[in-house]
Amino acid sequence: MSPAGLIPPPDAIPVSWGWLESLLVLTFTAHILLMNAVAGGAFVCAVRSLSYRSDAAVRELSHALPTLFALTVNFGVAPLLFAQMLYGQFFYTSSVLMAAYWLSVVFLAIAAYYGMYLFQYKYDAWTHSRWLIAMVCAVLLFMGFIFSNNMTMMLRPEAWLAYFGTPENPAGGTMGGTMLNLGDPALLPRYLHFMVAALAVGGLTLALLFDHRLRRGTVTPDEAGRHIRFGMMWFTVGTASQLLVGSAFLGSLPLEIRQLFLGASTFHTGAFAIALVCVAITLHYSVRNRVLPTAVALACTVLAMSVVRALVRAAYLAPYFSVRDLPVQPDYSPMVLFAVILAAGLWCIWFMVRLAFRRNKEE
Repeated sequence: MSPAGLIPPPDAIPVSWGWLESLLVLTFTAHILLMNAVAGGAFVCAVRSLSYRSDAAVRELSHALPTLFALTVNFGVAPLLFAQMLYGQFFYTSSVLMAAYWLSVVFLAIAAYYGMYLFQYKYDAWTHSRWLIAMVCAVLLFMGFIFSNNMTMMLRPEAWLAYFGTPENPAGGTMGGTMLNLGDPALLPRYLHFMVAALAVGGLTLALLFDHRLRRGTVTPDEAGRHIRFGMMWFTVGTASQLLVGSAFLGSLPLEIRQLFLGASTFHTGAFAIALVCVAITLHYSVRNRVLPTAVALACTVLAMSVVRALVRAAYLAPYFSVRDLPVQPDYSPMVLFAVILAAGLWCIWFMVRLAFRRNKEE
């Protein structure tokens, strides 16, 4: 059986693929930054809860985590929809093959969200609250593993053949929507690449929160400086570790894809080089405890890495599909409506965040 025979026909898109791919990269960048802040912030809370019974850093992060998690979920809708529009025939198939795990994400997200709120209110009152945040971390790590499985399995139609099993094992052990992409050598490095990044961003999130409080005048320079230095140190170590994890991820890619980013393609190599330059700039600012410049450089780094990620995805799917070949049935009204609603939503979020900060300042 040929893997190409398992790929459903693509649906038509309303506008040129370039618009949708650009929006996918931009919205994914916002989503992954927020996701990293949530997962990394929860891990920082767990580590510091083990070291300190009552810690201002844990208290500050625990108050921010539920809001960040809500923003993460909402900002994750747009890139998921754009991915479905462009790569639906691959994404839907992999989601069905691992449906038991994929559907569990909804319940896992609810559990994590509830755990964050409970930890926020019980941190000082409940002696065993550290185990609660540890549970939240475990749930977030498992959710990340599920996402990594889906996003890698959609790139490998040849792996779908395992659903039909072998002559010796016709069921294949993968019936019932329990199939995972465990045979992919890139799965674990890719997963670690995202999770180590999350650990790093958790430190930067802590530094940003105390830098904001310092500018607002609600914390002493000594206390703010202590937490900022810890957060930036955490971020620097985590980002430097990414050089090793990222190298392992690059090495796990198929040879023909890896070579594209190592000189075989000028465009691919250039995009990869820009991402590495952004990493160097980010580290330059982080080792100097420059919080805001580090955050800006990190956003540029994640944007560049999102472009590289899109190129990797296109290279994986090249034997079966090119997004440029998608049929187009022009209809610009949904795109205009999306832009209007997006602008209104961003304004509402900005207004609510500003209102929350103003209320905290009055308190």
